[in-house]
Amino acid sequence: MIRMLSDFKVKAGDGTETIVPVMYGDMSRQVANVLRDNSENKVINTPRIALYITALELDKERLSDSSFVSKINVRERDINDDYNSYTHTQGQGWTVERIMPTPYKLTVKADIWSSNTEQKLQILEQILVLFNPSLDIQTTDNYIDWTSLTSVYLDDVSFSNRSIPAGVDSEIDVATLTFITPIYISSPSKLKRLGVIETIVMNIFNESTGQINTDFIYNKPDSTVYVTPNNFGVMVIDNTIRLLHESESISANNNQIDVPHKYGLNVNWYHLLDQYGKFHAGRSRIYLRKEDNTEVVGTASINPNDESLMIVNWDPDTFPTNTVINGRGTIDAIIDPETYNPGTVVAGIRYLILSDIGSDKNNPGPVAWKNLDNSDFVAKANDIIEWDGSRWSIIFDSTQTTETTYVTNLRTSVQYKWDSEYWVKSFEGEYTAGWWRLVL
Repeated sequence: MIRMLSDFKVKAGDGTETIVPVMYGDMSRQVANVLRDNSENKVINTPRIALYITALELDKERLSDSSFVSKINVRERDINDDYNSYTHTQGQGWTVERIMPTPYKLTVKADIWSSNTEQKLQILEQILVLFNPSLDIQTTDNYIDWTSLTSVYLDDVSFSNRSIPAGVDSEIDVATLTFITPIYISSPSKLKRLGVIETIVMNIFNESTGQINTDFIYNKPDSTVYVTPNNFGVMVIDNTIRLLHESESISANNNQIDVPHKYGLNVNWYHLLDQYGKFHAGRSRIYLRKEDNTEVVGTASINPNDESLMIVNWDPDTFPTNTVINGRGTIDAIIDPETYNPGTVVAGIRYLILSDIGSDKNNPGPVAWKNLDNSDFVAKANDIIEWDGSRWSIIFDSTQTTETTYVTNLRTSVQYKWDSEYWVKSFEGEYTAGWWRLVL
């Protein structure tokens, strides 16, 4: 309202123009005395306009459903942090939930202070011509503010506050304009980061029609379907990840001998990331879902020399829990007993072996792996063996164990998983669509 009444001018007899200042506050006698330094001999500077609120009442005719919530999706342009300028790609997206505001009717008075009739007429002439009977205004340039447009109605005009005969304060003439404007008082909006659908889970209940089954468990669906945008899978090797096309496969990784590799062409990660928002290197996270519905999490960045390669810093706290074997869930090393000589070792040391030690049909066995009593020790590839100070023993029998087992190699801090056939890194391998997700 102050801006609406600003920048009006009056012209003096010598041709000079003066901008009429606008202030907020009722020009009461106390304020007037302060402005003229509590002296009856000093006249207040004129012209000027004083604006103040006189009434605020609920507008019942404009009341609407108070529970209504309007949602609007806003997408920003991406900003280049290095140059502090906008780019031509899409940036962050937001969802704004706006709660239905409460309507009110606001009454505002504008006192026009002038020292003569000429000043007052010049000011009134510029203001009154704008109202016929209202003036549309915009209270803010906020794109998502649905209450920014309103109208100001000129309700009443009091031409002068002077009376006949003139009193002691007759040196100042005040004309009063009364405005009424419909406004809204809004609750805070809820701002949410605009999420992209990464996984769609559909529960399909294959229940027979007719009688209701009281034993039905709703949180255990018969079928779950997961969907990932573009149906991309990923290949995870150590701390690197590459995208896999829907029909693409990778080579086997048997017993950690062969490094897995993909058969198709490498896919640039930005071809996927640019469709869904701003990727923040070192802050964006990737989640790999395991069969038990737990997730391995790491912070991701793209290799600047190979944009088809994602580098991940894994959070070890999200790794699967080690399986306790004979008191602990770790091994001291992975060795090939055909080329490794244990020599003198301390009690309690344990190894994961990659090939057989001795044989029931091959006596005597290898000298390096004999017990202190010179007896032969026999173990199979993929067993975990332990030295108790006098004898070797098998604490994990790979030929008899089918349960998933997790152990961590203390020498490399890498966790391995027994899948009933091979030892593989606990979360390394292929993750098809629906078994991985990104949080940008």
